[in-house]
Amino acid sequence: MLVFITAVCVSILFATGIPRASFDTSFGALLTRSDPYIAELDALEAEFPNPLVVNFAFIPRAAVDVFDQSVLAAIGDLKNTYTEIPFTARLTSLIDYFSPETQQRLFTSPFAEYTPDQLSALRTTAINDRLLTNSLLASDATLTFANVIIQDTALDSDQRTQIAEAALLVRDALRERNPFVEILVNSEVILEQSSRQAMLDDLTQLLPIVILACVLAICYCFRSATLGICILTHTFFTLLCTIGTLSYSGLAFNSISIIAPLVVVIVSVANSVHLISIYLQAQHRGDTKTAAMQYSVTYNLQPITLAALTTAIGFYSLNLCSSPAIQDFGTIVAVGIGFSFLLTLAMLPALLIWFSKASINADPSQSLFLQNSLFKLVQFTEKHDKRLFWGFTALALVTLLLLPLNETDFNRLDFIASDPDIKQFYDEVGSRMNRGPALTYGISSGHLDGAIEPEFLAQVDDFQSWMSARTDVESVASAIDLVKTVNRVQHQDDPQHYVLPDDIDTVAAYLNGYETVQSEDYPLSGFINTDFSILTLFVNAVPMSNQALINLDTEITDEFASRFDATFPEANLIHGSGILLFARMDELVTVELLEGYTVSLALITLSLIVGLRSVYFGILSVLPNLFPATIVFGFWAIFVGKLDPFVMMLFSISIGLVVDDTVHILSHYLEGRNAGKDQQSALRHSIKTAGPALTITTLILALGTTILIAAHTIYFQQAAKLLVPIVILALILDLLYLPTILRRFDKRVTK
Repeated sequence: MLVFITAVCVSILFATGIPRASFDTSFGALLTRSDPYIAELDALEAEFPNPLVVNFAFIPRAAVDVFDQSVLAAIGDLKNTYTEIPFTARLTSLIDYFSPETQQRLFTSPFAEYTPDQLSALRTTAINDRLLTNSLLASDATLTFANVIIQDTALDSDQRTQIAEAALLVRDALRERNPFVEILVNSEVILEQSSRQAMLDDLTQLLPIVILACVLAICYCFRSATLGICILTHTFFTLLCTIGTLSYSGLAFNSISIIAPLVVVIVSVANSVHLISIYLQAQHRGDTKTAAMQYSVTYNLQPITLAALTTAIGFYSLNLCSSPAIQDFGTIVAVGIGFSFLLTLAMLPALLIWFSKASINADPSQSLFLQNSLFKLVQFTEKHDKRLFWGFTALALVTLLLLPLNETDFNRLDFIASDPDIKQFYDEVGSRMNRGPALTYGISSGHLDGAIEPEFLAQVDDFQSWMSARTDVESVASAIDLVKTVNRVQHQDDPQHYVLPDDIDTVAAYLNGYETVQSEDYPLSGFINTDFSILTLFVNAVPMSNQALINLDTEITDEFASRFDATFPEANLIHGSGILLFARMDELVTVELLEGYTVSLALITLSLIVGLRSVYFGILSVLPNLFPATIVFGFWAIFVGKLDPFVMMLFSISIGLVVDDTVHILSHYLEGRNAGKDQQSALRHSIKTAGPALTITTLILALGTTILIAAHTIYFQQAAKLLVPIVILALILDLLYLPTILRRFDKRVTK
């Protein structure tokens, strides 16, 4: 009673931190902080800050292109109502476009006054304007953007949410008033809100289902509703302690770590099964409830301690990865496992003694749940020992050889919440604009006014021409184009003067002159910094894979070094593209997770060596722990073939989930061997004792994880597709393959 009350009071104390829980849905939470380009990205953003933008896309439903009065009227409608979005600064759109190259407006009169022929002529002018087709207009004029620019102020989470909600309301109102135009909207804040809502929906909708399904499964297996209530109570307090403690620590849930409470629930429910199983077995042979619980706790203390420790190690090893989202996921689950273990000893025994039904009339001659089936399984492994050993060994080796066929690739847009409007936005823009990744570079001269020196600009011009000539680059833009354009304008638009001036004073005068007449959409501050030491380079690539993007960046970086190191040794290329960081994240996170997996495997093996008091059996336990993931990922290489960092995360944590089975089988096997039993008797004892609980825990893990297929977020869906076969295969290997290993490698002579 004292231990139970203490556990309840402490849990309630921890639970008071739950109102402090917060969410971080930014893409920055996913990025690895070990990439050296992070510092460069931050430095370039400090020099060239980008405002928050809400992008409205307009697509004609019936008209041929956007130069139709119905589309133009919809854009005009937005122009009249965009201020309903809070913190707006201005709107940039097709009907207000001002060309910085020609210094002319596209629409010189109200759009309603144009005839169809005049609009057709404007269409021709527009699609020939490279700045316009690179920003606001599809090359075939079937889509155009209207961008709401948000004030350049620091926005807190609530303000960003207000902007997102208001933008969606404006979109809905525009759709209602303009039924002949498809209107889509997207923004960083809308992505954040969608991700946050999807996370909350998954957590609030799936968590109760997972808990209920797991508890009902246990009630069915043990034929007892009260046991389900006991487990439900234990799981509830585990969640209170875990979420409350981590909220007090300031940890914010992100789009990856939001799955952690679900994993904690599944692992917590599964872990409690071992205590219940031995408790019921002891009652079945005639022990009182108190005596049965004393026996169960004593009997299970070593294996459940080892299982909790090794599982926690498996998850906590994710902290060796530098992605904050993956680190947080590992930390939350590891902490949850710790609380589950403590409450399994402090709370669950009392609940079971008080509320479970005493087996007063139990018939010891009757077998408990699954024991007959497991005994037949043991006989099967004895009869087909050689075939099972060599069959599973061959399967493991073949799939191990298949692992290199997996390729790392990661598209951050695959991980947005499954909002159909957001997906439609990306699909339409991707197909109509044919947009590949956009890369931004900063070229630092290393000193004041260095970026406007004619020799330096000439070198940059040659470098830009080299990039423009590449087949994997659609366009390149920089201050070079701006200076050349002003020079041409100063010489009566003579094309022969579309060249760089040959003295620094003229360049400075051109830039200062441009600043006086600049368009808000193309300000000078976007091309060169205030002290003229750094200029920006904007590269639009063709659609390409992550690896192709990394290769392009590598070639650009190498080419810059070969061109500038000798002539301008102080010059520096600054990488300022978030999309490049996501592409590079594949390799970095994969390496880090593999390193974490190796460390985790080593620590788990060491823990088993100490816990089992045997170096030999601790090392022998590696095989059934290692093979489930390698076999599943071998087949993944055949049927899918692509790994992203979050698939690799599942590979890394798999050992933490599957080691539980091996711990219990080996603990009970060694117990039998140390008691003087021969191999066969010890194996039968081990599987008969631990088998029912292991089968039920695997059922719980598989059932709880399968439900995640219904999730809105792709992380949950991937977890279901990968972890379910891994945990099922782990049980199969422990029941069929591990006995064949022990028969061959346990050569001790029984006394």
